[in-house]
Amino acid sequence: MSNLNYPFAPVAHEDWVLQIQKELRDQTERMLFKDSIEGLELDVIEPVSIITPIDFSSFRDSVNNVHFERIQTEKESNRCMLLALMQGANALFIQIEKAEVDWNIVFDNIELAYIRTEIIIQQSAQLDSLKNQLNSEQLEHLVILNDVLVQDQQEGCQAYFNGFELQQIGSNSIDELSLILSSYHHHLSNGIRSAVVFSVGIGANYFVQMAKIRALHYLINKISSIHGIQHPSYRIQAHVGWVNKSLKDPYTNLLRQTSEAMSAYAGGVHGLVIHPWDEYAQEGKEDFTVRMSLNILNLLSDEAHFSWVQDPMKGSRIVEGLTNQFIVKTWKRIQNLTDMDESSMISTVMRSIEKTRKQRRAQWDSGQDKLIGVHYFLNSDKSKAKSWGELPHYLGKEYLTVEKLN
Repeated sequence: MSNLNYPFAPVAHEDWVLQIQKELRDQTERMLFKDSIEGLELDVIEPVSIITPIDFSSFRDSVNNVHFERIQTEKESNRCMLLALMQGANALFIQIEKAEVDWNIVFDNIELAYIRTEIIIQQSAQLDSLKNQLNSEQLEHLVILNDVLVQDQQEGCQAYFNGFELQQIGSNSIDELSLILSSYHHHLSNGIRSAVVFSVGIGANYFVQMAKIRALHYLINKISSIHGIQHPSYRIQAHVGWVNKSLKDPYTNLLRQTSEAMSAYAGGVHGLVIHPWDEYAQEGKEDFTVRMSLNILNLLSDEAHFSWVQDPMKGSRIVEGLTNQFIVKTWKRIQNLTDMDESSMISTVMRSIEKTRKQRRAQWDSGQDKLIGVHYFLNSDKSKAKSWGELPHYLGKEYLTVEKLN
């Protein structure tokens, strides 16, 4: 079926506008898209003026289905990772949450040579522990990352530009992109040319999130070319997190996770982490919720065949318009930030994020932004309901979730 041709006849712009107006009837104000949080505004009937050239040369295989594991108890983490790998995961993203880790227990029966395994370290002692416990063949198959927004680049680690956690603490997309890309510019300015990893958080607006990832590809290549790099070695890993998820309505979570995963995949990511919605519940996560999260990407890849087409939204009026806005606005912000040292750059963006956090909370409190399953149409089945536990902090701010604040 992948060889079928679809001879869709081109539609004149005027005919398309007339059809939109006919379908909207007395709701023509909907032809103007506005997002006050993201700072975007778009007339959806304007013709496409710019087709953004996105370089997808960094893609080799289909999108990795990544399992996220927090190392708190070695045997339990080993069990969870083995189970996830049997259920469709083909990559691991590991976060260390204990002082001393027995890595031989963690990786018992895990064939590191056949999967991508990323470990993010917070201090050099954790890197030393890995090197002391694992043999050279095991270490060869690990991708060891360090978050350059919270610590200096560590020798032996790949730089990790952590947009996901910025999004989880309430950042809008322009702040998220501008900070990780400005940090990438500083990284290249230090003469480092090794492979890097970018993470992004995926929000609820389908077209906006696709445009964000497309813009990120474009700007990575733009910054790289300024430093004389024509084919940068990078990965974009998207995370579907918890901002709009409910511990009382797991069924709505599945719908949200699926639509967010679809926008990330269509936007062009190399790896996708769909976090279980109960990862930070007081009662702990369940094997079932992990499996449901992994199944989403299995379905998109194996049944919906999202891997058949690269950049499927190329030429779309709305997505091209939003992509161009992200590029223009983010680039302007990057030009201001890169004149600062890294400490000032981060503090400037964090002040902006604090304003956005307040804006988000005001919209939730006022009812301007309401979520099914959280604010109305509540789930009457309480049998699977859980309670929020302690959420992580990033750069001094707690993750933002609608339900916990509600």
